[in-house]
Amino acid sequence: KNYPNDSGMTFKIWKIRKYFKNDKNHLYEETIPGPVIGEELIIYVDTKRLKNLIELQQEKLLIDIEKNTKIKLKKLNIQIDNNQQ
Repeated sequence: KNYPNDSGMTFKIWKIRKYFKNDKNHLYEETIPGPVIGEELIIYVDTKRLKNLIELQQEKLLIDIEKNTKIKLKKLNIQIDNNQQ
């Protein structure tokens, strides 16, 4: 189980952020990975267009994340960053 102050949760966020930063997928360059809650990763994006694009590719992205970080997620929770609207 993940609790808000769980060091395992912090490690997951760190690994995912590192992967997003180093991966050449242009989608990752335009996103900010947020916390992992349970088996769900929150991702912040700037535009509705990007949100829709990521939602369409969610299964592929989940597989890529697991393959490259060994973190198994069931879902992406894509949210538009209110500062950018």
